[in-house]
Amino acid sequence: MVDPSARRPRLGLAALSLGALALASMACRLTPVDDTAGSASEASATTSEATGATSSATDATATTGGATEATGGETGDIPPQGPPPAAGKNPFPWSLESRDAVCDDDLDNDDNSYFDCDDFACSRNPSVVVCGPLTIYESTPTACQNGMDDDGDGKADCDDPDCRKNPFLNVCLQPRVEDRCGEGVDGDGDGLINCDDNDCLALDASCVPKAGSLRILFDLTLDETAANGPSSDWMIDPWGRLPTPSNPASRNEWSGSLSSFAFDLYKRGHRIEQLASWEGALSFGDPQNPQDLGLYDVLVVIEPSRQLSAAEKGAIINFVDAGGGLLLIANHISADRDGNGWSAAAALNDMFDKNPVRPDPFGLRFDEIDIEQELTLERIEDAAHPVIAGPAGTVDRIGLYVATTAHLTGSNPGASGLIVLDAAASSSVDVVVGAAPVGSGRLVFVTDSAIIGDGTDSHGTSLAEKDAYNDPALDHAALFVNAVTWLGGL
Repeated sequence: MVDPSARRPRLGLAALSLGALALASMACRLTPVDDTAGSASEASATTSEATGATSSATDATATTGGATEATGGETGDIPPQGPPPAAGKNPFPWSLESRDAVCDDDLDNDDNSYFDCDDFACSRNPSVVVCGPLTIYESTPTACQNGMDDDGDGKADCDDPDCRKNPFLNVCLQPRVEDRCGEGVDGDGDGLINCDDNDCLALDASCVPKAGSLRILFDLTLDETAANGPSSDWMIDPWGRLPTPSNPASRNEWSGSLSSFAFDLYKRGHRIEQLASWEGALSFGDPQNPQDLGLYDVLVVIEPSRQLSAAEKGAIINFVDAGGGLLLIANHISADRDGNGWSAAAALNDMFDKNPVRPDPFGLRFDEIDIEQELTLERIEDAAHPVIAGPAGTVDRIGLYVATTAHLTGSNPGASGLIVLDAAASSSVDVVVGAAPVGSGRLVFVTDSAIIGDGTDSHGTSLAEKDAYNDPALDHAALFVNAVTWLGGL
């Protein structure tokens, strides 16, 4: 194993105002493709039209008004609310049709054949209010105050995370992030102060983490929530950089398909953050970026759904070369979630082929195919590898749903297939889980995103049949926790 003390030096983290760091992440958009069973019930739960919507002017005024409900807020002495923390921000900055001004102009501004509120970036955008009843989720000021379950997920108004944890609105009592670290005051009302609060532990440079505590960043800047529902809502919690509450008692206090996985990491003492789409940026070696990759031990990228820029590709590759750990998860080629022409396999292969560092940087390529059958995989190629036999348990079998595979290219002699299809000719082809040393860092790749989801999403939907991560007959939780542990050099 890698000696953590031998890993790359961390960039200095300046003192930060935590009140300004309650960042938000993005909402989901329509999915042309579903991965697993249950798509019909999922669609009915998330595409019912909102009712009782008023004019866009009324909604726009309400976005900066005072809170009218306190359901779901944290305890403590709550100060008066100002504008929501993401007011004026765009959760889909890569889309040219994702703001009120262009979601109501009768134009296809991004040339994707969808106009205005038929466009995913308008109808599923928590910052857009002009779509009114065409808004897919319960995420407008009117819908969050009408006493109705507008999106059919069994939750109304401030009981729905679309309202309660929407950082673009302050209709409901807003979640709180600790902003008084070092003052001996419980600023977020969770009963913890100073470095005992995980907000401070994650962000205050004066807080010394416990031995073995990894700093883990989940990326949300690559359109990882492009689709609809628990199949592909790849976030921990919609509030932003820091999931709220900061000290959860169970996975259900966070709202997202990755809440179970992140909660397992949190229980092990790791520090969990998200890179919010509307403000965060992937960089490596930029001291002006408070979430520069140089500050983290492990980066998690799950099913990116847009083409990466040259700068983003370089940041990821250089981060791993310098000692970082990368968990990279793809999916089948037809999973173009938002109709922009990019699936995860295509976007990641594009990074491998065209980047400012070197071709074929990791020694693998995702197969641009669809495996349209559900399988249980038991062909373990390296039973002694720490990703297979690690601190979270032994991986004996995993599921494979609608997915793809990968193959090793031979450019990285240390790369290995850990779990492959039963009929694979070798451990270098038809790979489903693999690992590789890369420079001073490490990579783990997986070809099916469904196995990391816990059947919930950031919009209030919960489908037990989609909870693959916690399936007691399979070893998905052990696989992913082991992977992060190994990636972090522990």
